[in-house]
Amino acid sequence: MLSLFLPVDSFSVVALIATFLLISLGLHFSFGLLNIVNLVHGEFILIGAYTAFQIQDWFGSSLLGIVAAPFVAALFGAFAEFVLIRRLYMRPLDTLLVTFGLSLVIRQGIQLIYTANPKQVDDPISKSITALGFNIPLWRLVIVVVALSLVAIWLLLNQTTLGVRWRAVVANPELAETMGISRNRVRTSLFAVGCGIAGLAGALLAPINTLSPQFGLRFLINSFLVVILGKPGSIKGMLIAACVLGGSLGILQFHISTVYAQMIVLLVAIIATRLRPLLQKV
Repeated sequence: MLSLFLPVDSFSVVALIATFLLISLGLHFSFGLLNIVNLVHGEFILIGAYTAFQIQDWFGSSLLGIVAAPFVAALFGAFAEFVLIRRLYMRPLDTLLVTFGLSLVIRQGIQLIYTANPKQVDDPISKSITALGFNIPLWRLVIVVVALSLVAIWLLLNQTTLGVRWRAVVANPELAETMGISRNRVRTSLFAVGCGIAGLAGALLAPINTLSPQFGLRFLINSFLVVILGKPGSIKGMLIAACVLGGSLGILQFHISTVYAQMIVLLVAIIATRLRPLLQKV
């Protein structure tokens, strides 16, 4: 009876929670803080993954590609914010349309350059260790450590002058301007950081997945589920949501098919989002 509730491999559940957290952190900046309905988030994950593949193809090092991926994605993000998004912060429906269009352009561009044939990024650390009776692939352990480290860095940044400037612009951009804080620079930096984290997520997940131009789409819905369920702008809420959704999916996948497991997790997210305002009043 106990096996019905406990997964066969607990570390797989932890790794899936870390994956949910990692793919959602970038969206936390654009959607959670800047209130941009960022449908191009999955394509920045895609850019990070294909950056790792391209640098591996050039220099023979997947690790070098993974290190470079967040910087490439952040540069693309800063350019997109400067050219397309900067004038649309007060028009959420327009940002939805623009980011959707940009996602199509990036996806089709990737397909034109690399074709639709599947690609593979080498695992930088192919070894595994055995702990508590579980076989733990070291690269998945790296993903868990990186996800937790990014959360810790963001919490520390919140206490710095830079973090105060970011929060001031998010809370009241007009008042922040009167205090000498450039809202355009802050918004560009926030959006670029979010895109950089998305690119890092794509590069880290590339070695354990097969790449295709549709690679980023598989993470988009789960990213939005985590941020929305955790309350946009709340890093604590996002952590809890990643544990609930990622943990539920990880456990369910051991007992039913992935498709049905994802459907149940989506239903749980919808119900939890609906009940959250009622629970807050109690």
